[in-house]
Amino acid sequence: MPVRSRTLRSQIKASIPLLAMVMAVVSLGALVFIIPAVSAQSTSMVSTLNTNVANVSIVSGAQNPSNGRFFSPANITVVLGVNNTVVWTNHDSTNHTVVALDNSFSATLKPGQTFTHTFTAQGVYNYHCTIHTFMKGAVVVLAGPTVSSSTTTSSTGSNSVPEFPFGAIAGVVMTSLVLAAYLVVRQTKRG
Repeated sequence: MPVRSRTLRSQIKASIPLLAMVMAVVSLGALVFIIPAVSAQSTSMVSTLNTNVANVSIVSGAQNPSNGRFFSPANITVVLGVNNTVVWTNHDSTNHTVVALDNSFSATLKPGQTFTHTFTAQGVYNYHCTIHTFMKGAVVVLAGPTVSSSTTTSSTGSNSVPEFPFGAIAGVVMTSLVLAAYLVVRQTKRG
């Protein structure tokens, strides 16, 4: 029995460098493959949250004054930093314009075309179609939400993206690498 026990012990001792190498490879794999993949996913989630736009349609038949519907919605409210980009789409069969009365934005849209404008200041922006002057609309831009320092550092809330624990992963990886190096050096000195 004691001989078999020594053989098992010597096999375990012999496998320590292999175990250390496996731990090192797994740790490096986490650094090279897992963390960048999760980081990219988190980045795409954040950019997705920031792409809210408001849509206005130039309805089919808008060139006809008796239609009654021209821009839909005719009046829209947006909030700076939330959905302050407006996209107008021409669903009619003729050209239209979207021109702000204060000339802050202007576009001519052929059928099927879109025009995008991002508002950067609060206020009321009245606009119309210069081809069909009876077509009128307004964009009301409200001030955005204020962010306090406690909100900035918090990872809770309905619109926040939880942060990936890079520090914890890095700590586990570094601990594994140090342990693996220690075991290899220890085994080399004994062997």
